[in-house]
Amino acid sequence: MRKKLSISIFLTTICLIGWILYSTGQEHTLIVNNNYKNKDMSTNIVIKISGQKDKKIGKNKKAVFDLKGVTHKFSILANEKEIEGVINFKMNKSGELEVEKFLNNEESWLKTIDQY
Repeated sequence: MRKKLSISIFLTTICLIGWILYSTGQEHTLIVNNNYKNKDMSTNIVIKISGQKDKKIGKNKKAVFDLKGVTHKFSILANEKEIEGVINFKMNKSGELEVEKFLNNEESWLKTIDQY
């Protein structure tokens, strides 16, 4: 009886550790869309994401980031003004960040995309 209990506790612990590693280490794709509705209003930006190199994105261009983990802090530098934000990904989800909507403080600045 004691041996069966030890084995079941060991297997449960291994499954729990595996699930935690899978959920926190899952890779998500973030597309940063610097396209504006009015093309003349577009501006060059610099995006800083935790754990990544700073990336310059030109006018009316897109950039792709592969991020590991669930929560990511980022900041966008545009027109000498820096705005910070946070992205929380759910399991098997990626996202597209609309820079124009984010800079204008609109609510729908992150569009979620199914990974699989």
